[in-house]
This record gives sequence, structure tokens and C-alpha cells, in this order.
Amino acid sequence: MSVFISVVSHGHGKLIQELGCLLELAKHFHVVVKINKKEPELLPYFEGHGIHYIDSDYGLGFGHNNNMVYRYCQHQLGMKPDDIFCVFNPDVVSTSAVFKQLLERMKLDNCQLAGVNLYKDEDFTIPDNSIRHFPSLFELVKSFLGLGNNTQIDKSKVLTPISVDWAAGSFLAFKSSLYQQLKGFDQGYFMYCEDIDICFRSKQMGVPLTFYPDIRMLHLAKHANRKIFSKHFYWHVSSVVRFLMSKIGLVTPKTLL
Repeated sequence: MSVFISVVSHGHGKLIQELGCLLELAKHFHVVVKINKKEPELLPYFEGHGIHYIDSDYGLGFGHNNNMVYRYCQHQLGMKPDDIFCVFNPDVVSTSAVFKQLLERMKLDNCQLAGVNLYKDEDFTIPDNSIRHFPSLFELVKSFLGLGNNTQIDKSKVLTPISVDWAAGSFLAFKSSLYQQLKGFDQGYFMYCEDIDICFRSKQMGVPLTFYPDIRMLHLAKHANRKIFSKHFYWHVSSVVRFLMSKIGLVTPKTLL
């Protein structure tokens, strides 16, 4: 069983080089970066460290980019159905040892979809609220207005692996065959909610997401401004509407697979 790691860089070249995380991971796994914004200075770095990259089709959404990487892993790198395909943000930091630990646990549990425990600090004391229940319209509106969010799961109370509704797309690990069955991410989302959607569709197929609280990674998250009339506000609202419509069968996923 091999691991294939999908990273989308949208101007993250400097961060990727500063962290050095992908360099270490590429020594043990297949790392593929989809360049979503021209960064010519990145190419020599990737080529010198065994990191694969796709330098074309700029300006695509999160899901579309990851679907392209999945196809690249299948057709160019020989990814097999039993391999693991990981969606990994460029601002997430981990080591090959942690990935190997996750791989062993997924094998042992026959797990097809997994999330890990993300933290905002290197000492793993500030949790990232990365696992949640599926939202209702009421919860989505309340959260967006800053009135609280009851979908969040208190990770401090989770001491053993459990099934959860969804985990943030900052890190998701799929058995390759499951990702194929799901036909990848719904490309109808540009940004926001595509992680909720793919976890929802997986659970509908009878494959819930397993959260491993003892497998920890650092997430240097910087959330985009969602002021009214900003593009992020538009993307967020349109994604919320799409998810709620797809939940009741009024929208068909748009995929590449």
C-alpha cells in the first residue's frame, strides 16, 4: 500500500519552501503539487527534491485541483485501488512517521476515509475545530452571523477513534478506490463546503469518516476575509446553498472522474 499526497499551491511557494515539510514527505511517499497560480521559482525546487507537479490549468477550485492530482496519480504514477490518497493543505505540517502511523491504523481498522487531529500550535495545545456534525440551514446561518456553531465537536472529549460526520479538507485520507467510487470532489464548489459534501456522499454510501485523535498535525490556518460583497463571501454563500440543495437531491455533483 502506497501513499499519494495531493497539495494545491495558490501562491504558497514561499511557505512550502520555508516549512520544508513536502521535501521530507517526498522521500517516503509520492507528493504531487497542483500549481494553481504561476510560480516559476517553485519548479527547480520540486525537481531537485523528487516532488511531482502539475503546472497548468490555473485558477481552478479546490476540488477540481485535487481531482486533477488524483487522475495524475492514477495515470502517471500508477496509484492502485488499495493505495491511500491524501488531500493535504500547504499550510499543514507533518512528518513521514506520522503518515506511517496513520497508514498502519487505517490498515488495521480497514478504514477507507480518515481525519486526524489538527492543532494551531507546535505544542499541540490549541485545537483546530476540524471535525463537525453535518450542518442544517439554521446552523449555517447562525455560524455565518457569528452567533455560535453547535456543529463543532469538542475534540478534548474524544480519546479514542470515532466516526464523525465530516472533517476539514485541510487533511483527508481516502482509500483510492473510495475516492474513485465517490467520483472525487464536486467541482460545482469553488471554495468552501466541498469537504462537507464529499464526506456526506461517503456516509450515504455507508462509509463514515474515522477521526484519529492521537494522530496529530500542525495546521497554520489563516482564514480568508468573508466581508459582505467580498469574493470569499460569495463563494461561501453559494457553496452553502449548493450543499443544502445537494443534500436533498436537487443538485448533481460535477466531477472529473
